[in-house]
Amino acid sequence: MPHTTTARPAPISAPALTAEARAHHAERMRAQLADFWGKPLHGIPYGMEVLRTMFITVTGHDLHFDGAMHYLDLCDNSAAAYRTSDVWVAPHSMGQRIAEHTHLTSDSIAVGNLEDVAPARDGLVYFPTPIRLEGLHPIHGLAWHMVGTGEDLIVDIETITATRLIPTRLPPLLAASTKLPRTPYCPNSLATLRSNVLNGYSNPDPFGAAGPATILALLLAFWDLRRPTAAPDNPDPADEDIVNVPQHATEGTKPRSRGRGRKNKRPARAPRKRRIRIIHEPAHRPTTSQPRPTADATGPNWKDDTLRWEVSQKHQNRCPNPHQHRAIIEAGGECKPVQVPVRAHVNGPKGRDIDPRRAVRIVPDHHAIRP
Repeated sequence: MPHTTTARPAPISAPALTAEARAHHAERMRAQLADFWGKPLHGIPYGMEVLRTMFITVTGHDLHFDGAMHYLDLCDNSAAAYRTSDVWVAPHSMGQRIAEHTHLTSDSIAVGNLEDVAPARDGLVYFPTPIRLEGLHPIHGLAWHMVGTGEDLIVDIETITATRLIPTRLPPLLAASTKLPRTPYCPNSLATLRSNVLNGYSNPDPFGAAGPATILALLLAFWDLRRPTAAPDNPDPADEDIVNVPQHATEGTKPRSRGRGRKNKRPARAPRKRRIRIIHEPAHRPTTSQPRPTADATGPNWKDDTLRWEVSQKHQNRCPNPHQHRAIIEAGGECKPVQVPVRAHVNGPKGRDIDPRRAVRIVPDHHAIRP
């Protein structure tokens, strides 16, 4: 008999998660990160263990007493912020749009009044499709915490990745000695902006993380692409939805016993709800609609026939002390430029074809943040 082959049916693709399922996922991430920073494990939270490892990658030494107290306060503040954070679920395409945002391809970022543009004092955004930047671990979430106001404002920014990826680049001894949470996600970088001075808490490469400048750019790009709403309680249906989900319980928490007597047979209290904000797919576009620049205006003035062009990886001389540059020069000092890489990217007006004939030098991967 002739041999006959039967074609295998095409695999059935898994259905996309509903908005409610993504909201539950984001709420679980928020609760687990609050535990990461605040729940003690033998007296010390997981967050302290990771901060200690970040400190060692920079200095090569273990924490001294004052540094340990500072990091413990940082853990407490972060845990408190996560307990009250506003939570967003980003659209699937937002990760790619953030990676292509001008903040990620420019050599500088104008940092204005963050209190005016921040959608919340404490916030967390979950990316169902993570942000992917070359050479870094995928970013599944961004979080920010704001303390103080005015000139005393401090902004802490975290990138969140898959926990299983964090040990893959750490030195073996550090990877073996660092206690990581058993949750799917864990912060892999932390940056602080204070008085327009940006600092990081670690050597980012062993954590597959971005540098402080890129972390700030990621946050500002999300704020720019997210359309504002009048109030969280009454959003514009064209921009985002509010999904109320039960507040995720802390792992290991047991419900209070009400006893076995008849008098204690009251109905159980309804679980607390949290409002998760689902951003609609077409709604994430820049919030500021600027008019086309005139001849006197600064910035790009694309003609109607301008095409996009590819920029290959290059290097450019940049100041190694961007925040103190003016003070150093005024004091008679000198800032010798250093070579920084220019990431390969595409420049020009979005939504147009590529011009293969055009090749120009363009901006580097920004390590300088100018106020």
